[in-house]
Amino acid sequence: MLNVTGADDAESTALLLTLMHRLHKQLDDFTTQLYLAHNFGHESGLVPAILIEKHAAGPELRLHHRFSFLAEGDADVSELRFSAGVTITSAGCIVQAMVDVDLERPFGEFGADVHTLYFERIDQLSLMDALSRLQEQVTALCTMGDVPDRLGF
Repeated sequence: MLNVTGADDAESTALLLTLMHRLHKQLDDFTTQLYLAHNFGHESGLVPAILIEKHAAGPELRLHHRFSFLAEGDADVSELRFSAGVTITSAGCIVQAMVDVDLERPFGEFGADVHTLYFERIDQLSLMDALSRLQEQVTALCTMGDVPDRLGF
């Protein structure tokens, strides 16, 4: 588990935070372009966030970019989510990236339900390998510009 007690640990922590900031900006630029290019509706929104959570396995740092939108005549909010993150455990780091959509009613090619459009998880990585893989995962997320079209936007 990452425990900042020495110069090497502090350097690793700084690298993790710097990279997460850069990846957040990269994903934010991509999702903002998607939001501007598609009409998600009058009461839609895009919420970018960096989430820090403590789990039993260890701390998790996650980029989470969520589109929320309403179907015409529907009172329930549907969501499209792009996320990527790293969890630091005693057995190594876990990186995970996902694009999923939670639809209250059918949209495009998808029925009402939660649909996972992209998922990748890799366990037991060193911090440096995890950061490298996380960069690749965010790059992969940023190539998924067809998702709003698949939803009918």
